[in-house]
Order: sequence, then structure tokens, then C-alpha cells
Amino acid sequence: MSQQNLQDLNTLPVASLFWRYVIPSVAGMLVIGLYTVVDGVFVGRYVGAHALAAINLVYPVILLQVGLGAMISMGAATRISILQGAGKTQEARQALSNTILIITALGIILPLIGINQIETLLALLNADNDPAVRQEARSYLSIMLWGGLVTIGQMAVIYLVRNDGRPKFITYMVVIGGLSNIALNYFFVVILGWGLAGSASATLLVETLITLVGLIYFFSPFARLRIALKDLRPHWQSMPSMLGLGISSFLMEANLAFLLFAHNYQLLEYGKGSDVAAYAVAGYTEAVFILLIHGLALGMQPLLSHATGANQPQRLAQTLSYGLKVSLAISLALLAVVQFFPHTIAMLYAGKDQALIEAATNALRIHLFALPFDGAIIVGVIALQAMALTRLSMLGTLGKTLLLIPALWLIPLWWGVNGVYIALPLVNTVIGIMIAGVLWRELRHLKQASHTYSAA
Repeated sequence: MSQQNLQDLNTLPVASLFWRYVIPSVAGMLVIGLYTVVDGVFVGRYVGAHALAAINLVYPVILLQVGLGAMISMGAATRISILQGAGKTQEARQALSNTILIITALGIILPLIGINQIETLLALLNADNDPAVRQEARSYLSIMLWGGLVTIGQMAVIYLVRNDGRPKFITYMVVIGGLSNIALNYFFVVILGWGLAGSASATLLVETLITLVGLIYFFSPFARLRIALKDLRPHWQSMPSMLGLGISSFLMEANLAFLLFAHNYQLLEYGKGSDVAAYAVAGYTEAVFILLIHGLALGMQPLLSHATGANQPQRLAQTLSYGLKVSLAISLALLAVVQFFPHTIAMLYAGKDQALIEAATNALRIHLFALPFDGAIIVGVIALQAMALTRLSMLGTLGKTLLLIPALWLIPLWWGVNGVYIALPLVNTVIGIMIAGVLWRELRHLKQASHTYSAA
């Protein structure tokens, strides 16, 4: 990191730094969300409800893959920021080298295991209930498993290039990727008629482009934390601590995978395939919100990690407080959109399928009523990670799972399909209040520490 960047992090007003880092991060995440929306729109309109159900059915497996990428990326980004904040450039370079080597290893191992067990995976996901859904699910999952290297690689590039002080550069790359994804989806799905396989191929081609550009960047003179081929050797002692900083990100994605699996299972128990498709529409919409708030939190991460490493409690408290206020405002605005215009959102994915539109409208209203609390959980978990408070962040993630298991099992006994939709927002409300309490306590401690520091 350049001396100018370090000086900016130490001296510029927190609000100015916040928007400098958050806007590109949010823009990047929104474009990634656009990938998701575009896939859903093309699949729903040109392939059908059974294809939407197929994506939803296999996505828990993909989320586990994404979770590993998030663990590596978040752990590396946090570790590198803290090391650079402490002036340890060589150790930061070692962490970057470890990141590249770990991603490469996972990109080879994961598809070999997944493809070999794909029939077992489909059976566990309950895909046997509908032959049409199973066929589409097998095609989509096979391609996405083979592309695990670039799925994880793209995540790392977005985190690490932004951390290297180039948020605008990675934003441009992601925007170009999003536009390319639209064009490729149209070509593969509409023109060639490849169905879900075409949508998966479009996504992976874009992820490959972004991964390659990011990898080239860190070997180029433009990188502030530049590495060479000779640096690509494992540093075993630092790997556990780096991955440990990102474990909450993995648990968050694993938690989403489990929740999605449990929802699909219960929807098939109390409803039918069309209910899974309706839930998929709500899931696509929720994914855009999650990525938006996730982008905000990730934009805060370098600021929080640097302030932690540089022992600046006042700036740490200001950044955290400001970020929470912005997150709440965004969450309330999106909640209003979902509650007032669910029919319009459903039509975007379902086209003229009236049955799916009605079911999706109901799912949107019920399943997404607790967005502000969901936002508090996302920002809270990532903020606690960025401040190296890993155990506290893990409690938030694990608490959601522990409460949701009985909620998803019991509530549908009385309310059927609607009970499946309402279980998660109820749990998010409880966990969100708990996370807010933890953050409030941390803010008080930071303010007390800043007063002590100033007095000294």
C-alpha cells in the first residue's frame, strides 16, 4: 500500500473514506447481483418454472463452494489490511501468495470430488421428485462444479484488488463482466437454446475473464502489493491464522446453503415444485439485497481492519457507526419496494406465467419482511471479522442456524407453505436484535478507549 493511501486512511474524514471505498464495492456487488438477476430472468422467461426450481435445488452445493471462496478472500483481505496497517509489507505479500496457492488447489480438488459424486448430491437434494427438474439440475451443477476455480478466483480478485487501493479498477472490470453476462446469456439461452447449461456457461466465462485480469494485475507494475513467480511458495505457519479470520464468511455461506436446502425440502414436503420456483423468485430478489449490503460491509472492511491494526479506536467507532446507519437506511428503502411492488418483481422473472406470478408475489411479501434485521446481521458479522473479533461473528452466524432448524420444522405444521416462507424472517429478527446489541456494546468500548487514548 502506498504512503499516500496510508496517509489517507489515517487522516481523511471517515465519511469521505467510507464513500470512497463503499461506492465501488457496492457497485461491484450490484453487478454480481445483476449476474444473478439476469440468470433468473432468462431462465424463468425462456426455459420455465422447472428450470428456476432446478437452480434453487442445486444452489446449496454452489453456495458451499462460494463459502470456501469467501473464507479465503475475506481472511486474506483482513490479514493483508492488518499487516499493512502495522507496516509489515513482506508478511502481507506472503498472505497474498498463500491466497493464490490455496485457490488453485481448491479449484482442482473440488470439481474432481463433486463430479464423481453428482448423482449422490442430486439424490440428497431431493431432485428425484421431478425428472424434468433433475435433468436441468444435473446439467447446471456439472458445469458450475467444473468452474469452481474461477468462481472462487473472481471473489478473491474483487476483495484483494479493492484492498490494494484500486476499487475503481475492479469496479470497471465487474461492470464490463455484468454487461458481458447479459449478452452471453441471451446468446446461449435464447439464440442457441442451451437452457440452464447456457446460463451457467455465460456466468463462468465472465468469472474467468475477471479472475485472469486480477491475477495479471498482481504480477504487474500497477499493483501496490506486487508479487513475482518466485513468491508463489506456501507459508504454512501463516495459513491457519489467515483462514481463521475468514471462517465466519464460510459459515455464513454454509448457513445460507443449509437454509436453502431446508427450505427446498420443506416446500416439497408441504407444497410442490411451483412453490420451489416461487421461492426461487424471492431468493433472487433477496440475493440482490444481500449483495448490496454485503458490498457496503466489504467496503467498510479495509477501513475497519486498518484502524484495528493502527490502534485507532476513534476512527474505528466512527466508521462502524456510520456504516450501520447507512445500512439501516438502505434496508428500509428496499423493504418498502418489496412490500409495495411484489407483483411487478414477480413478473420480471415469470413473464406471463400467472400461477407463478401469484405464488411468487405471496413469497416475496412474506419471506422478505425482515430485511432491516438481515442487513444488521450481514454488516455486523463482517464488521466483527474485520475487527478480528472472529468468535463474536461466528456466534451470530451459528445462532441463526440453531434457531432456524426448529423454526422450519415446527412453523409449517400450522401454516404449511407460508410457514416455510415466514420461518427465516422471524429468526432474522431475533438474531438481528442480538447482533445489534453486540455492536452497541463494541461501540461503547471503542468510544471509551478513544477517550482514554486522547487523554494519554
